[in-house]
Amino acid sequence: MAEQVTETCLIIFAKNPMPTQVKTRLIPQLSPEQAARLYSAFLTDWCETLALLPNTTRVIAYTPPESLPDLQALIGKDAIYIPQVGDALGERLISATRWAAEKGYPKILIVGSDSPTLPLSSVSQAIVTLDSRDIVLGPSVDGGYYLLGFSAAHLAKTVPFVFQEIAWSTESVFQQTVARVRSTGATLGLLPPWYDVDTPADVMFLHAHLAAMRLAGDKVQAVRTESLLGELFSSGVR
Repeated sequence: MAEQVTETCLIIFAKNPMPTQVKTRLIPQLSPEQAARLYSAFLTDWCETLALLPNTTRVIAYTPPESLPDLQALIGKDAIYIPQVGDALGERLISATRWAAEKGYPKILIVGSDSPTLPLSSVSQAIVTLDSRDIVLGPSVDGGYYLLGFSAAHLAKTVPFVFQEIAWSTESVFQQTVARVRSTGATLGLLPPWYDVDTPADVMFLHAHLAAMRLAGDKVQAVRTESLLGELFSSGVR
């Protein structure tokens, strides 16, 4: 008899941080190389933070397929790596969710790497929320979401439906997803809003936020990001 899986599956969607392939909306304010370095800092800081969560399995859903050695060198080999499968984002989300369900994980969370300052307590809250809700969503202030989680016991009635007919990369992603969740009859839990970092204005806000946290004596979890932003801003990036 197979041993029952009890850990939460935490899937981090990741790209290989190559110039012109990541954070392209930050160009030309940042050079392609600087944008790639910033994404690398986001990803490394976030994966290191998530490693602190107990009773979770980190799964890196990566693209492109040939980037596995580079990402393992960056993040480490103590996570599970699976390639992203599908052309559209919705297809890749469906594939990763079904992979986790087939492995028997009772709870499945999906996050990106654009919110390096997201409090770890929000991810912990998501896990607890799935004790009483079928789905949990973390809304981002740009109209998308920074986290989506499922209770595997109710997965069949929500996946792939909640990932289909979504206008990805628009301000309506969160609202469209909520509407599709509710139309399935699934119960929904919501987390506090947080912010992604996609545009030059977002980078300015992130820099100010980290500085304010440091001045207030708060713990800064995104230390590589903080250091790199200090370097970039001192060199005249605005």
